[in-house]
Amino acid sequence: MFRREEPSREIRLLVCDGNEEGLHFMSNREKEKFRSFRDLKESSNDNSTVPAQSPKPLIQRVPSTLSENNYFKKYFEPRVFAIGPLHHGKPRLQPAEKTKLELAVLFTKEHGVNEQVLYKKIKEEIGELRKSYRSEDIEDYDDEELAWMFFVDGCAVLHAIHCAMQEKKEKQKMLSIKVYFLAFAQVDMFMLENQLPFRVLQLLISSVNKGDDLRKSINEFIDKKIKKTVAVVEQEARPQEDQGHTHLLGLLRERLLGNHKATNNKSSMEGEGRRSRRSQQPNKGFRGISELKEAGIQLSSNESSSLRDVNFQVGFLGTLKIPRIVVDDSTGSKFMNLVAYEMCPDFENDFEVTSYLCFLDSLIDTAQDVKELRHAGILLNYMGSDEEVADLFNKITTDLVPDHGMFLPVTEDILKYCNSQWRTSMAKAYYTHFSTPWSILAFLGALIGLIFTAIQAYYSIQRKGGKEK
Repeated sequence: MFRREEPSREIRLLVCDGNEEGLHFMSNREKEKFRSFRDLKESSNDNSTVPAQSPKPLIQRVPSTLSENNYFKKYFEPRVFAIGPLHHGKPRLQPAEKTKLELAVLFTKEHGVNEQVLYKKIKEEIGELRKSYRSEDIEDYDDEELAWMFFVDGCAVLHAIHCAMQEKKEKQKMLSIKVYFLAFAQVDMFMLENQLPFRVLQLLISSVNKGDDLRKSINEFIDKKIKKTVAVVEQEARPQEDQGHTHLLGLLRERLLGNHKATNNKSSMEGEGRRSRRSQQPNKGFRGISELKEAGIQLSSNESSSLRDVNFQVGFLGTLKIPRIVVDDSTGSKFMNLVAYEMCPDFENDFEVTSYLCFLDSLIDTAQDVKELRHAGILLNYMGSDEEVADLFNKITTDLVPDHGMFLPVTEDILKYCNSQWRTSMAKAYYTHFSTPWSILAFLGALIGLIFTAIQAYYSIQRKGGKEK
């Protein structure tokens, strides 16, 4: 009864097996689009059967979601030093080119190595070193220009780090280097777009007699940067090998995260099981330290140098333990470049630094919260007022997307504690009557007064009863 319709040409196109003879009715532009689609489809099939490799992430520009934010731009632009090709040749950074060359000269003189030998080492591996960047970012530089840039910048960075750690002030005087220049240069060394491939530093270090001294200086330089971030006295033992690092910023991140220390509290024991759920929805959180304090949660710093070592312990009261953090004028630039590094599309990671910042922001809502963190010894404020610190963390976490599973065990235990009515009642009683020496004395005075009143009433009743008899 019904005539069977033939499939249209458009429908036949969808079941085409990839033979381009079936696409004769399409334009060349349409054919090219379907070729790209088919290539991507085939590559995805290959990736499903072959384990994906994890090469080092490229040195690349800051993701546009951050760089296009007017407030964040200042964190990604070098102030005095252009290191590598991404900011090379900018007019405002030209004055530092002479200083870099002088530092490179001092490097070769101090280590007694011929500059041509060092340059040759770089030149021989320039093909591999090019692969550390996106091709479009370095297409304006030929191999000779890039090799010379790596040679000068690498020597300058190594010598600047070595002098900073050895406190060779006479070298600074010879170069007429101002204190502000050195301070800004050290900030510039940890910007994502201002990185050299770590392989460049390795080639230079392996070409001098006292290479171990340079490796030690780099480790001490990173240690110093960590102490200005998390304020630790002693740090975890670190491997001495310098293999596998992408660049200095990547090395800083590795060491800031460190090895997560397991604790015996409930959060740590149950945490891995809960974290495996990797909640995709934001947690229903809390509004600042003040709200936690009202629920009877105390704050305490721990001695860890790892940003991941945040834990919650429950005794008579709850205690939230957080690594100490130093906040100064370099904090915004340092953390935002680490965040930008984690956001690079070819860098596989769990967004640990981003998650840490967002967790800290959940604790800091107002200047009063910053004050509470300071009094607990968790936050050292070298930046200015508490309002400035609160504003900093509230702004730099704007539009950041953390891994909600990272601190999920801690936040769930905090919320569970806060939702326990008897615990919060006990906490309020404690903070009302026992949180300070004066409140304890007032409570004892009131209690003694009640006791004396009761005794007086008892004897009054006894006397009255005796008279009646």
